[in-house]
Amino acid sequence: MIQFSNVTKDYENQTALRDISFVIEKGEMAFITGPSGSGKTTLLKLIYSAEKPDRGNISVAGWDLDQLKASSIPYLRRNIGVVFQDFRLLGNRNVFDNVAMALRIRGMGEREIRTKVFETLKSVNLRHKSDSYPKGLSGGEQQRVVIARAMVADPTVLLADEPTGNLDPDTAESVMRTFKDINARGTTMLIATHNRELYRNTGRKVIRLEGGTLVGVGPG
Repeated sequence: MIQFSNVTKDYENQTALRDISFVIEKGEMAFITGPSGSGKTTLLKLIYSAEKPDRGNISVAGWDLDQLKASSIPYLRRNIGVVFQDFRLLGNRNVFDNVAMALRIRGMGEREIRTKVFETLKSVNLRHKSDSYPKGLSGGEQQRVVIARAMVADPTVLLADEPTGNLDPDTAESVMRTFKDINARGTTMLIATHNRELYRNTGRKVIRLEGGTLVGVGPG
C-alpha cells in the first residue's frame, strides 16, 4: 500500500531524509517515531505529495509518485486522509461544515453529504456536536473532528502527524481507540509520534528515524 525505495529528500544544505526504504502492507497500522527533527513530518508530506523526493521512488495506493503529474495530485489525495497535529479546523464553520468540506469540493449532493457526515460524526462520538464551533470544543473533541474530516471520504490510507501530542493521557487513549476502530475496518494507517506509549507492546510495525536516517523497522 505504501512503499519507499531509497528515498532521499534535501532542503537547501540539509538532508531531511536519507536513503529511506520500507513497506506498509494494505490494512496495516504502523508508526513512525523519532525525536523532533528526525524527518517524520517530511516523510508524511512525501506520501501525500506535499513534497517531492530528490532521489528514490514512492508508491502509494497503486500510484507511482515519481510519475505523478501535478494535475493528478488531487486524485491521489482522494485516497489519503490526513490528521494534522495543529488541527487546521475552520473557526468560522461548525463541525458539520468542517467535515463536509471535502465532500462539497468533490461535488457530492447535499443529501448524500448530510448522510455521510452524520454517519462519520457518529463513528467518532460527535454526532451531538454537529452544530458546535471549534472554539467551543475540547482538544480531544477537536482532534476527533479532524479524524472525521479525514475519514468522511473513505480514504484507503490515513496519515496522522503527532495526533496525541496536545492531548492529556486519557484523551490520547480515546483517540487511539478511534484509530484502532478505523484500522479494523480496513484502512491502512501510518501514525507519526514521539510517544512510545502509543505503540509499546502492540506488535505493530514501528519505523524508527534519527537525523533523517532509518535506524530500524520492527514490532513495537
